[in-house]
Amino acid sequence: MDNDEFENLVKPVAEAAEETALNNGAWSSYKNELCTERDMFIHEFKDGHMELVKVGKKPGDYTVLKVF
Repeated sequence: MDNDEFENLVKPVAEAAEETALNNGAWSSYKNELCTERDMFIHEFKDGHMELVKVGKKPGDYTVLKVF
């Protein structure tokens, strides 16, 4: 199985898992140009709102820097 075949196999499963997580109150987390420090991320929620956050040293610890 090559990379494209593998991606086509797992993509629907990953998308379904993400949708389930979003439906249960979780968020998608990623970096963009607003993340100017190593510990900054964007959290995007199902309703479309986003938060620029800075993660802390402990798991689950973060500070919301901006909501948009």
